[in-house]
Amino acid sequence: MSKAAPFALSALLLAATAQADFTAANIQFLLANDLSSDHPPFAKPDNPAPMFTLEVANGWKYGDNFFFTDIEQGPQYDKDKSIATYGELHSRLSMGKITGADLSAGIFGDVLVAGEIDFPSGFQPTYLYGVGTDWKIPGAAFFMVNFFVRDEVATKGVSFQVNPAWLFPFAFGPVKGSFGGWMDFMTGEGDDQEMWWQMQPTLMVDVGNFWGAPGKLETGIEYEYFKDFLGVKDWVKNKPQFVLKWNL
Repeated sequence: MSKAAPFALSALLLAATAQADFTAANIQFLLANDLSSDHPPFAKPDNPAPMFTLEVANGWKYGDNFFFTDIEQGPQYDKDKSIATYGELHSRLSMGKITGADLSAGIFGDVLVAGEIDFPSGFQPTYLYGVGTDWKIPGAAFFMVNFFVRDEVATKGVSFQVNPAWLFPFAFGPVKGSFGGWMDFMTGEGDDQEMWWQMQPTLMVDVGNFWGAPGKLETGIEYEYFKDFLGVKDWVKNKPQFVLKWNL
């Protein structure tokens, strides 16, 4: 992907937001008990680290976009630590909406041109480009599977990534909530990376619904699991997290 790609995707996001069919945003507070085989500097089993996440999603005439950024630092102030951030920008263009053709068949919904930029603080970005698919799964608010060529700027070569993501709302009497999440499967880039995969399923309850403000405040559990994290053999990240989400 060319160096102009981040600017093109950013321009697409701004244009889409200006004529969005819907825009949703939330702020999350997460607190983890890290069970990883190797602990990052900001999270240890006896010293859980808080994290804040900002998410923005929108759908527009010709596709959809999703952006998030994580902001993390240790719970105790240390002037030698810097705040760690990690963000992603996803943009997809619907071939069905652009051409006006009905590309659906059975539970298959649409095919899309998909792009993504991953930008961790202190490291070079990763660019992804490929094809997205939407599926009409009963009970799902959305279910998608994206297929990417993955290019880590700092690593020689390219790899391939498959990314399913989903959201299933549910209700049991007065209890409303959702089961959502995503998974990534990556082939490994360069000679030194192992094939690796990660997942983050989330179970949330709409607590705002109990006092007449449905959809505003949610809480629940997110489970973060990385196998051979970043392509490093036997580095397992294993982290259940408490989540408090405020929908803006």
